[in-house]
Amino acid sequence: MLDALTGHQRAGTFTALRSLFQFAKRHRLIFADPTRRLSVGRAPGRVLQPMTDAEIAKVKKVAVTSEQRLIVALAAVHAMRASAIRQLTLDDIDLPRRQIRIRGHHKKLSEFAHRALVDWLHDRHRQWPHTPNRHVLISWKSAAGTEPVSDSYLTWRLLLLGVQPEQIRGDRVLQEALAVNADPLHLELVFHLSSQTAIDYADIARSLLERPIEAMLSRTPPDLDHELSKPRGFRRVRSARKPQSSEP
Repeated sequence: MLDALTGHQRAGTFTALRSLFQFAKRHRLIFADPTRRLSVGRAPGRVLQPMTDAEIAKVKKVAVTSEQRLIVALAAVHAMRASAIRQLTLDDIDLPRRQIRIRGHHKKLSEFAHRALVDWLHDRHRQWPHTPNRHVLISWKSAAGTEPVSDSYLTWRLLLLGVQPEQIRGDRVLQEALAVNADPLHLELVFHLSSQTAIDYADIARSLLERPIEAMLSRTPPDLDHELSKPRGFRRVRSARKPQSSEP
């Protein structure tokens, strides 16, 4: 399986498989972890570029359940990292006021994110009406306790299907940078990034905006509800280096 893959696709698939086999071994579902002594080396320097038509079409095809759509909405609209999505609790959500608390900051929920939350919370209550778990995302295993879902939760539901929340998040920040003429302070305030990470994204956007054709085709940040509800053409630009940051 891995022999047919290269670059980030190979590294990402290996990481997902290793996570699944470690989970299975830990819960005694298998006798041995076949990935234990395997290595695919380091992936090449990651490149950040706007998502393509094919990538958007894949998200649209994959994100069909209420939990999948919620994960995608939080990454695409509010630029939340996978870890932050897993840690999100019911106390961070204010549906009447249509607000969400991200890293201590209150944000207005977009129409898409609000609808995705309502749909998922309805399904959540229907399946686990008496769960003590306060996390927004729960599973059959975590519903009986109070811990957040594991990394493998996202792996099963999105990563192994070819959808990467971190890629969606990066595209959201980049498109915001392009829409505000590469203003790092704006990015820092909107997404609560570190100063250096905001500067790195702004530098990438500036390098793209300085190319005449791409500047003409620059677009505003996407409303993913609109993106998932009908086909659309994404602006295609040349790749640029992704910020090398330890931003949590």
